[in-house]
Amino acid sequence: MLNNINIAGLSEYANEVKEQISEGKASYGVKLHWESGTKTTVFTKNMVLGEHKLIRDFKFTIDEPNELLGVNSAPNPAEYMLGGMAGCMAVTFMAGATAMNIQINQLQLEIDGELDLQGFLGLDPDVNPGFPELKFIFNVQGNGTQDQYEKLLERVTKHSPNYNTIKNEVRLIGDLRTD
Repeated sequence: MLNNINIAGLSEYANEVKEQISEGKASYGVKLHWESGTKTTVFTKNMVLGEHKLIRDFKFTIDEPNELLGVNSAPNPAEYMLGGMAGCMAVTFMAGATAMNIQINQLQLEIDGELDLQGFLGLDPDVNPGFPELKFIFNVQGNGTQDQYEKLLERVTKHSPNYNTIKNEVRLIGDLRTD
């Protein structure tokens, strides 16, 4: 164990995926229920990892601050998105550090961005409703060198699924069903 990650397990899983690519396929999903106003509850769907069905029985609430017509009871969608990106980047960083035999004592990641809500409100068709840029900073303490940490950062930008989902254009396929 290093960084509370099973080194042998990480290596075994990587070898399993090398030998049988289908074991590296992971399917995720969520289902959202509107509660009231801007408040919703999200439920995780079961996950499929290779040939294994994993029970994922979690839920979380989303809301907006009062100033954006919510009741400020939970993080908003942008905060969850940034949190999901940060979490994925941290997992990628820590798995890489463990594979490189680097002990991490502390890791913090900050991600910041600014939205122009004119796009969301439909006030200006030329304003992108999404984040035009996101800035992130890793603060790390451990026994690695500056060069090793830079290689880990490069690894994150190449291999973090959520980082790359946000960085790269994703094909979105929508449907609408009514009663």
